[in-house]
Amino acid sequence: MTQQLFTPTVSWLKNIFDQSQQTIEQLKLPEIERAKIESWPLFIESNFIPSSIDTRLTSHSDIIVADWQTAQTDHEQLLKKYLFQAIPANQDKISAYQLAHLNNGTLIYVPDNYQSDEVFEWEQNFDHGAHQYLLLVVGKNSRFTFFEKLKQSHIADHSQSYTVEIVLEDGANLHYMAIDQTKTNQASYIRRHALAKDHAHIQWSIGSFNDGATIVDLASILKGQGSQAHLSEVAISNQNFKQILDSKISNYGHHSIGHINQRGVALDQAVLTMNGIGKIFKNAKNADAQQENRLLMLSDQARGDANPILLIDEFEVTAGHAASVSKVDDNQLWYLMTRGINRSKAEYLVIRGFLMKTLNQIKDPARRQLMIDALDQKLKSISTGDSLD
Repeated sequence: MTQQLFTPTVSWLKNIFDQSQQTIEQLKLPEIERAKIESWPLFIESNFIPSSIDTRLTSHSDIIVADWQTAQTDHEQLLKKYLFQAIPANQDKISAYQLAHLNNGTLIYVPDNYQSDEVFEWEQNFDHGAHQYLLLVVGKNSRFTFFEKLKQSHIADHSQSYTVEIVLEDGANLHYMAIDQTKTNQASYIRRHALAKDHAHIQWSIGSFNDGATIVDLASILKGQGSQAHLSEVAISNQNFKQILDSKISNYGHHSIGHINQRGVALDQAVLTMNGIGKIFKNAKNADAQQENRLLMLSDQARGDANPILLIDEFEVTAGHAASVSKVDDNQLWYLMTRGINRSKAEYLVIRGFLMKTLNQIKDPARRQLMIDALDQKLKSISTGDSLD
């Protein structure tokens, strides 16, 4: 029994989905620096029956929230204008495969001049389908805070994908926070790409606490002058899971700013790869690209790779990077244990302190605490031996 798929009803969208079916086998996989994903189980089809999802989504205040089935009728012009601006349709095998197997899509549209300090909370659940898509548009001069939980209750026996496409109009300001807690025996591909126009700003705060092989493909495309992207991401990889954080910021606009700050921890026999890629394109004068990638290993069998990559095609710019891969300091653990703290608790404190240097960049105390709670939940789930309490 197969899952129910999204059905395009308007001609322009039907044509794109038809092309997806026709081009999957001809397209290449996305290029992930310093990683070979050809052998990853990214295309294992699903036979499970997804739990029901209420497609009668409710709009909030002036914000439009609609599933794509409804949006084709009620908001077709918005869908047609913004869909595939930041992520071209069928640009690679992952993109085409996802569209060909898409279970559901959602449109969230924040109108021009929307100003609110309220946090918009959103839950995306893989129990509702293996392949899902969110299009988020923030209008001109709007300020919006979005907090997402990507989760599932069961361990999937199929591959799964989630795409978030973000378009920021001139002067838009978005704080995008996400906690990823996926579970699969195959592989998950999580793609989040944002296109920022003139003086648009995006702040990413991401916690990657996934179980299973996972690729987190995050990109900020700074097309507009004075546009900015700031990424703070933490990740934990344990057991024999493989996780790749592939974070890219592309500076096209002059005076654009792109900063990447990533910290990750690898335990057991896990593999964690962190790519921080900044590219300043020709004519992006006075652009700034900075990145920091730090990785901590708590096991002799764990493997980690931190790759800062800068590509610069313009002279009048500023750029810098830092990276480190290190094992846990046994002296630090020993010091804590001499104070009566058991080893599990000591490792917990070391990991927490290491990742908090990135989480502290989340200014909102309530949302920062939600990220810390998710971190603690992950750490307690992987703890063995002595209690953390």
